[in-house]
Amino acid sequence: MLKHEIVSCPRCNRTFECRVNSIHRCQCSGVPLTLEERFKISEKYQGCLCENCLRELRAALQKQPDAPL
Repeated sequence: MLKHEIVSCPRCNRTFECRVNSIHRCQCSGVPLTLEERFKISEKYQGCLCENCLRELRAALQKQPDAPL
């Protein structure tokens, strides 16, 4: 059995369990992002972000696609 990793969100520093080996069960799989949204977020942040930050960033990009994150 693979263990999940406890990581810190690079945006808010909140710790959460990353389930990259079980991506369908990971908290991030609940936040649908377009390829463009993924690209813009990955330009600014390295690693996994928490679900709350992903939701906030998605909302910001949907409201104003060219706004800095």
